[in-house]
Order: sequence, then C-alpha cells, then structure tokens
Amino acid sequence: MTPKTLFRLAVLGLLIVAVSDVAPGARGAAWLLLVACALVYMLACWVFPFRKCPACKGLGCHHGGFGGVKLCKRCDGDGLKLRAGRRVVNAIRRHRNRLR
Repeated sequence: MTPKTLFRLAVLGLLIVAVSDVAPGARGAAWLLLVACALVYMLACWVFPFRKCPACKGLGCHHGGFGGVKLCKRCDGDGLKLRAGRRVVNAIRRHRNRLR
C-alpha cells in the first residue's frame, strides 16, 4: 500500500470513530484529528496548488500511434491540473470578493 492509501484509510477510520458509537471516549480526539487533517490539506493546497495531470502523468504530451507527439487535451500541454481543494479555496475567495 502506498502512503497516500494508508493516510486515506486512517482518515476514514477517524471519521468512523467520530460519528459512530464504536469508541465514545475517543470522539473528541477523532474530531480534532479530522480538523487537523483538513487544515493540513488546505495548507498543502495553498502552497502546492497543482498536481500532475493523470492523463499524461505530468509530461504534457502523448505519443501518437505513428510516432507523432500530441499535446495533452486535459492539461493543454502544461502537465499540471488544479487540485480539488484549491478549487474550493478559489470559489470561497471569489464568493467573498463578490460580497464586498
């Protein structure tokens, strides 16, 4: 298992403990850890807003069937995609600016 998968399983376990009656004494700590994970993810989205494009694996191009090279359609040849968390941050920022 990759570290990313282990982290996702740990967060899922914390969520189960936080909302169920599995361990009533650990609910508060589980909620605090979930909030801490969310804050760390939002910080990561602020510092590193892009991830590798899943289609071209960050290369920005595909190799055609006859040896030609094409730009990736998903990332327009950049090799980068905006993270989902960064999209949320941008939407909140746009909404806040509209209210001013």
